[in-house]
Amino acid sequence: MATKLMILRELNNLPDEALREVVKFISYLKKCQKKTSASKRNGKALAGKQATAIKKWAGCNLGSGYTGRDHDAILYGDKG
Repeated sequence: MATKLMILRELNNLPDEALREVVKFISYLKKCQKKTSASKRNGKALAGKQATAIKKWAGCNLGSGYTGRDHDAILYGDKG
């Protein structure tokens, strides 16, 4: 809590241009936090998608030339 008060005191002394930069930086930090926290929350959803994909392809003959990358594309979607 003391850190927040110190930051607020320092913000009062900054010029307008510097305050705009601070606002941009805070927005950037919030976006980064949302990306990491969203991936943590969606762990169950990802596991469900993987289980569904495994059930869909279970027992299928995928033919020769089937690689680990093909496996990953099926489970995790094509990232390329």
